[in-house]
Amino acid sequence: MSGAGVSEVTVRVPMNIALVKYWGKRDEQLILPLNDSISLTVDKLTAETTVRMIQGVGENTVEINGRRVELSSNKRYQTVFDEALRLQRKRKEDSNQNETECISHHFEVISKTNFPVAAGLASSAAGFAAIGRAIQKILNLNDTQANRLARIGSGSACRSMFGGLVHWKKGEKEDGSDCVAVRADSENWKDLYCIILVFDDERKKVGSSEGMRRTRETSTLLKHRIESVVPERIEQVKKAYESRNFQDLARVIMADSNQFHAVCLDSVPPIRYLNESSWRLIEVVEKFNQQEVKAAYTFDAGPNACVIVQKDDVPAFIKAALQDISIPSEDLKSVEEDLNVSFEGPLNSSILCSKLIVSPMGGGPADS
Repeated sequence: MSGAGVSEVTVRVPMNIALVKYWGKRDEQLILPLNDSISLTVDKLTAETTVRMIQGVGENTVEINGRRVELSSNKRYQTVFDEALRLQRKRKEDSNQNETECISHHFEVISKTNFPVAAGLASSAAGFAAIGRAIQKILNLNDTQANRLARIGSGSACRSMFGGLVHWKKGEKEDGSDCVAVRADSENWKDLYCIILVFDDERKKVGSSEGMRRTRETSTLLKHRIESVVPERIEQVKKAYESRNFQDLARVIMADSNQFHAVCLDSVPPIRYLNESSWRLIEVVEKFNQQEVKAAYTFDAGPNACVIVQKDDVPAFIKAALQDISIPSEDLKSVEEDLNVSFEGPLNSSILCSKLIVSPMGGGPADS
């Protein structure tokens, strides 16, 4: 929508889950990672975001779930807006547009998310990816430029800009021009689902940025992970995904989640993101996989679990989880309706899940 000096776009962008994790930056300002990562979007968990670019001098504003963001203490938004205007000016210069004056603009952002913010579910990734995609539509930017906008807001946001399996390449150049996320497959594996169990939706004690700095400065295991482990795992994930080999994919996903949290524990002082509930979930998955590997757990920087399964195995895994974990009845009813199954439970358990989400993966962003 455009008119009277206002351009407006609304987009819906999902969060993403890294199958091979990114942890640590080689450049804090440009958010250039120390290692590659690879991910899938979670289709049902989205940021629906409207961006207005308004002609004239004015205050940039951001509102998330009805609450105004204090931009003086959240400077990443201003960084993204400044970069967007820089790209606009550069394009005018490159096209030899002779303007007698520089027209100023400011931005308004209104975003609604349907998942806990700052609970280790990569919420900022969806939010900044949505801002990047909306500005891309307003300014007619290419994918690389939009990718950069999302990344300088929140590193992993660039992975939410596409559907399917997405490979975020760390790049080598100091200016970050070769640090981009790209689709790693030609067709999405539509049979993959994730089962998210939220055990703690409070803000984590050690934020991701602080955790990354601490690990980079103190962990002796991080260098080995970056140089010797991650490159091979990226290729293993691509191969398993392309060949639809779930068992191989699952083994890599779980191994990388374990190593990521081991590196966090190897930091000084140690960073512990997993809690008792997280470990019980790991035990549930291990028991479920005794005869055949049919589920893969992965944890980002927080205690909440993402369990990746194939669609037909969703009911069986939830039934297995109910033996040890109490799940809200309203969430179970929603899954029962979606998949036409029935569950007994939840049983009384000391392990409480506050939210269960079941979603297909890899769908990518959509425009409203």
